[in-house]
Amino acid sequence: MVELNHLFTQVKLHSDPKNQQADDKNVEPLADTWNNYFQSLQEAIAESNTAKQIVQQDYDRLQALAIAWEKQIQIASRNSCEDKVRQALAYKQNCTARARELKTSLERHVIHISTLQTRLAYWQNQL
Repeated sequence: MVELNHLFTQVKLHSDPKNQQADDKNVEPLADTWNNYFQSLQEAIAESNTAKQIVQQDYDRLQALAIAWEKQIQIASRNSCEDKVRQALAYKQNCTARARELKTSLERHVIHISTLQTRLAYWQNQL
C-alpha cells in the first residue's frame, strides 16, 4: 500500500502540463494497480460477507438446537428420567459451547469486513 500511495503522490505532484507526456507513462500502470487493488478489496469484502453469512446460519442452527435440548431437559425432568436429563444437558452444553465459538467468529468477521470497507473507502477518497 505504501508503494501505491507513493506512486500516486508522484503522479499527482508531476501533473504539470509540461510533464504530461512523462506522466502518461506513469498513470496507466498506476491506474491498473489501483483498479486491481480496489477489485481485490471488493472481492475480499464479498468473500468475507459470504463466510459471515454461513457462520451466522450455523450459529442460528446451534442456538435453535440448544433451545430444543432445553425443552428435552424439561420434559425429561418432569418424567423423572435422570439419564435423559443428563444426556440432553450434555447435548445442550455442547451446542451452547459451539455457538459461543461461532459468535466469536461472527464478531471477527464483522471487524474484518469493517476494516476492509474502511480501507476501500479511504483509498477511493484518495483519488
